[in-house]
Amino acid sequence: MDYAITDPRLQLKAALPQLADEARERAEEFEQARQISDDFADKLKNAGVYRILVAEAQGGLGGSLLDWFDMATILAEADASTGWVASHGACVSALIANTADEKFVETFFADPDALGAWSNLPRLQTEEAEGGLKITGRWSFESGCTAATWVGGMLPRPNTPDDEPPQFVVALTPVDEAETDKTWDPVGLAGTGSHDVVFDNVFVPWERIFDWPDSKPNYGYPTAVLVPGGWIISICAATTHLGLARRAIDETRKELEGKIDRFTRGPVLAKPVIQIPLEEAEGILFACRAGMTLALNDVWESGLRGEPLSQELRINVHLAASTAVHQCEAIVRSVYDIAGASAIRRNGVLQRLYRDASCLTHHITVSDESFERIGRVRCGFDPLNWMI
Repeated sequence: MDYAITDPRLQLKAALPQLADEARERAEEFEQARQISDDFADKLKNAGVYRILVAEAQGGLGGSLLDWFDMATILAEADASTGWVASHGACVSALIANTADEKFVETFFADPDALGAWSNLPRLQTEEAEGGLKITGRWSFESGCTAATWVGGMLPRPNTPDDEPPQFVVALTPVDEAETDKTWDPVGLAGTGSHDVVFDNVFVPWERIFDWPDSKPNYGYPTAVLVPGGWIISICAATTHLGLARRAIDETRKELEGKIDRFTRGPVLAKPVIQIPLEEAEGILFACRAGMTLALNDVWESGLRGEPLSQELRINVHLAASTAVHQCEAIVRSVYDIAGASAIRRNGVLQRLYRDASCLTHHITVSDESFERIGRVRCGFDPLNWMI
C-alpha cells in the first residue's frame, strides 16, 4: 500500500525539519556569503515555502496564516536570515496573487520557481511611456533578491497631485532585466541578501505595475484579507524575532549547562541571577507568541468569513508584531548578557544571534515609530492608513 503524502501542505510540513536542520548547519556559510545559497533557495522553492499563502486555484498550497506562522518560526529558529527571506518571500507571493493584474498573476505562478522581491526604498527617475513606465534608479534593502525571478519595488504613482498624499505602486520586471549591486554588508541578518536592485531605463508595462500597500484585493477570500496595509510585512519581522528569541534562550541554557561557579562550586545554571532572567525571557516569549497566534487567527477567521479586516484587527496584528520584535530583541540581549564570557566568541552562535536581533528593530513597519502610528489611529488623531 502506498502511504506517500500527496497534500502539498503536509509535504511542506514533513520537509520543514530537514530544511531547518540544514539552515542551522549552514547559517555561518549564509552569513559569510551575504545570501542564502542558490541550492538551498531552490530547496525552499521546491518544498513550497514561498507559496504557502497562495490559493490552490492560483498554483499555491492554500495554507492559512497559522500554517505560515509555524513554518516561519521553525525556519527562523534555525537561522534568522532563512526565516526572514522565507516569511517575507511567502508574503510577497501572496501579495502578488491578491493585488497584481490577472494576466501577470497567471504568468508569475506558471513558473514553479517564481519568486518576487521588492523594496520600499526607491531612488528613481520614472518616465511615462506608451503602455507603461521607463524606470532608472535603484531600490535598497531588497531582501531575497539573489533568489528572485522578478524584482523591483515601490514607487510613487505618477501624476499624483501635489496637494494629495503620495499613492504607491509596485513595479516588477524579470531579474535578467535588472542588476544586483551587492551592497548588503550589515552587522546581522547578513544572509538575507538584501542588496540593491538597479534598473537602467527598464520598461515595465502597466500589467506588471499594481497598487500596494494601499490596495484592493483582486482575488476572493480568505486570502483577500491579506491586503491592504503594511501589517503583513510587520508579521515577517515578528516571526523572525520569535525564532531568534527561542534559539537564544536554548543556546544560553546549553552554554551554561554543566558549568561550575569557581567560588561557590555550585552549578552556574542554578544561580538566581541566571534563573530569573531566563524564566522572565520564557514568560515574555510565551506571551509574545500567544499574542501573535491570537492576532493571526483573528485575521484569518475574518478572511474565512469573507470580511475585510476591521481597524481593530489591523491595529491588533500590527501591534502584536511590533511588540514581539522589540520584546524578543530584549530577550536575546538579556540572555546573551548572562551566557558568560564564551558568548563573545566572534564565530559563536550566541554572537550571531545577538547581531541578528539588532537589525529588524529598525525596519519601518516595526520600528519605535510604529507604536506612535498605531496609537494615533487608535486615539482618533489619524485615520487608518496603509502603514498599519
